[in-house]
Amino acid sequence: MSSSKGDQLKWKIENKWGKADKFGYEGLAEWVAFELISRSNIPLQLRVPYKRCVLVENGVSYQGCYSEDFLLPGESIITLHRILESYGVKFDELQQGRGTRDSVLLLIEFLKSVLKIDTLEYFSMMLPLDAILLNEDRHLNNIAFIHGTKGYRLCPLFDHGLSLLSDTSDYPLHMPTSVALRKVKAKPFSSDFSKQARALETSIQFNRISVMEFIEEHDNELGRIAQILKSQIKKYEHLFV
Repeated sequence: MSSSKGDQLKWKIENKWGKADKFGYEGLAEWVAFELISRSNIPLQLRVPYKRCVLVENGVSYQGCYSEDFLLPGESIITLHRILESYGVKFDELQQGRGTRDSVLLLIEFLKSVLKIDTLEYFSMMLPLDAILLNEDRHLNNIAFIHGTKGYRLCPLFDHGLSLLSDTSDYPLHMPTSVALRKVKAKPFSSDFSKQARALETSIQFNRISVMEFIEEHDNELGRIAQILKSQIKKYEHLFV
């Protein structure tokens, strides 16, 4: 699956997917995103466990992460881009002249009519999560649904590698975090993470104590991620209880 910043290095070994770092510390960001999700009330069926690892190909070692394949036999992932394209719908036209909330709600209604699933709660969790993680890669190929013999079902919330300022070409480690936080932009309904996070009423909550304990326990390996998370927790403190 393509990324807005280009194809990532990926391998599938048996039922596991491995992804190598290409832009910076994506594997670390993916692992931290899962650890944050695991300390929330996001349903288990929407979680994808990630672990950090070293991937080796042709004698070359890559830092990265891996997860298990969550597709059942006979299932496939269908991206939002492909769904819109198959119905002749252009996302830019769907958004034109509408505010962030109206754009999200219109898409939800469209998906309900064509996929026969209600995505309201799904987007109400995805958008605040993306805001906290600063996920700049939520383009139309990174919103997807699972199709099988019984129709469509929700896809777990995964692929957060380009979060937490992990692209060190755009956000070098020597760049002050405060500056980087002002540069990063959201997708796809608005370039403003806060606007997307507020677009829908949400029931998402994170265990503040558990998240803070995780940050303190892994402070050394997290590097600037620790500072980013503390800043985001303060900004979205109403979601941390």
